[in-house]
Amino acid sequence: MSVNALPAEVTESPVERDTITAATEQGAEAGESFDEVLDELAIDVQSSIDAMLDDDGTGLSGDMRLSYLFDGEDLQDVRFGRTDVLRLRWRLAAERRFAKGLRGSIRVAGLCSTEDCSPKFLVQPNISGGASMRDGELTIDSAFLQWFKSDRYDIAVGRMETKFVARGGVYSKSMDRNDSNNLRVNWTDGLHTTYRGARGWDSHLIVQYNDKDGASNVRRLPLDNSSGKSRASYYVAFESKETLRRIVQRALSISYLPSSLAADGLASPVREDYWGLVGRLALRWPVRDVGWRLRASGELAYAGNTPDKSAAGVAGSGTAGGLAWAVTLSVMDFLPRHSFGVNYARTEAGWLLSPQYTPNEELYEARYMFRPTDRITLDVRGRWRYDLKQPLFEISDQNNFDFYARATWSFGM
Repeated sequence: MSVNALPAEVTESPVERDTITAATEQGAEAGESFDEVLDELAIDVQSSIDAMLDDDGTGLSGDMRLSYLFDGEDLQDVRFGRTDVLRLRWRLAAERRFAKGLRGSIRVAGLCSTEDCSPKFLVQPNISGGASMRDGELTIDSAFLQWFKSDRYDIAVGRMETKFVARGGVYSKSMDRNDSNNLRVNWTDGLHTTYRGARGWDSHLIVQYNDKDGASNVRRLPLDNSSGKSRASYYVAFESKETLRRIVQRALSISYLPSSLAADGLASPVREDYWGLVGRLALRWPVRDVGWRLRASGELAYAGNTPDKSAAGVAGSGTAGGLAWAVTLSVMDFLPRHSFGVNYARTEAGWLLSPQYTPNEELYEARYMFRPTDRITLDVRGRWRYDLKQPLFEISDQNNFDFYARATWSFGM
């Protein structure tokens, strides 16, 4: 495998592709093999602003993801054309390096499904759906300028994709920030600055703009942006991806959303500050670049101020719990290019920041992944979800099981 042939999972965006290429070249200079470097980075996505560009040029890249989705009690419930949906997400990005240390990037994304494929251009600053723009819509989901002061410091301003995930092998899950995961299209409007420390620790600061009609990425109710003081929210993260024996990732992130929590419910005019902490850890064994490998990850999240149970949608009195945690275990390359993983998570009703774990939920998930080429990924997932606490309102058609079969193809020029 050449150092420029990169798997689809690590090339989710033009910025991330630069990250992998730079890291691979650095590893090659240090005498590491490509597989060793790739295993350190894992096959999941990386922080979106994390590269140093030295030359001028123009690039074009993109990806297409086609998925068959179904939800119900089990696979026997499938009724073609009624309980299933075929959905396509496409993204096309162009970037221009204006000078050494300065570049711009713009990307267009769209969703199409068997339910709605009529094109409608979205111009509003918030996402039209609860977690993503809707089927049939297309928009500019990335448009930013990025300036590199040195190989240790950069700053990006505009609309961008930001991701901070547990590097869990076949999983790239997050308790607090993972824009455009799976088939979603959402984004971060604002500023993202990175400082790369001398001892392998990277520091990140994101200042995000939130429109009064809603945020541009996933925020769970009763988080609300109607207060003028909630226009800006803040995210700080510290992460090390340097290998320390079996440990391949250590990270801590802090989210602060001023005047964004409707602790007594959306009908109340009172808005309180909401903040949360997330710790991440990922390990691998054995340390080698060929043959099967185990990769495990864990996330632990805690919210310091949570809504009342009634506002969070669960029965009972008092405030909702703010603890959430998840673990994953993956067997990488148990056969060449074949991997398999399991995921378990518990998310109390007061943790409202995860794009992938729903509040008041216990989750079981199994996923199989096959990469026939470096640009094509095929994966299949089954997921079971159950309420932790009695919901305040029962949903008659709520289903516990969902399934998808998904194909992803990426390209770059």
